[in-house]
Amino acid sequence: MESLPDLWRRVWDPAAGFRARAARRPGLGTAVRDLLLVRTVPALLALILGYLSFTVGYGRISRAEGPLWDLVWARLPEQVNPADIRAVLASLPSLPAWWRVLPWCVLAAPVGVLSIWLHDAVWDHLALWLLRGLGRPRSFRTTLVADAEALKVGVFGAMAGLLKNLGLVFSVLLWPVGIWFWVLRGFALAAWHGCPVWKGVVATLLHALLMGILVGGLLLTVVVMVMQELRIG
Repeated sequence: MESLPDLWRRVWDPAAGFRARAARRPGLGTAVRDLLLVRTVPALLALILGYLSFTVGYGRISRAEGPLWDLVWARLPEQVNPADIRAVLASLPSLPAWWRVLPWCVLAAPVGVLSIWLHDAVWDHLALWLLRGLGRPRSFRTTLVADAEALKVGVFGAMAGLLKNLGLVFSVLLWPVGIWFWVLRGFALAAWHGCPVWKGVVATLLHALLMGILVGGLLLTVVVMVMQELRIG
């Protein structure tokens, strides 16, 4: 298990850091074990803070409080009674306390870490294949190890991401941090597959582009289907 200072040095010098780590040839089992040890606690904290933020927003909706509701009341048609809306919102079920969902968060945290790792590995491998950057042999296992090592270094980005719960300003300020830790995987891919660094970095950007096209296409399809149903109706 590497120390946090070792991982931190890799944040600032990823090309040399990942090459040195790849030269040690860590196995897939070791990479996944270390990934879970490093990333599970931040993932758990993110789930808890996210749930707490959701409960705050849910409470404001059920109580019809906040700036958004002020705009709603100001623009409400005269034929709509605000008391009726408040009555409906007041009947919404209350959410369980955070300690009641904590056991589920404990189970979901490592599953979420593994899901992100597998998702990134599949798309990174595809993108690197399109760029002809895969080494010989073109092993998906190599990409799995590379992404596990990169996501382990990404623990610092995950911890910084917890600040997003403090408000929109922090979310905007963290955009450069998120982008850096996203492309950081490209240095790991280059180190393990033996390709130029630019191919590894571009692979992560191509990954994001392909994802955006897929998600955008699905959303567009849903919108078109809904509009067609409304037109038929």
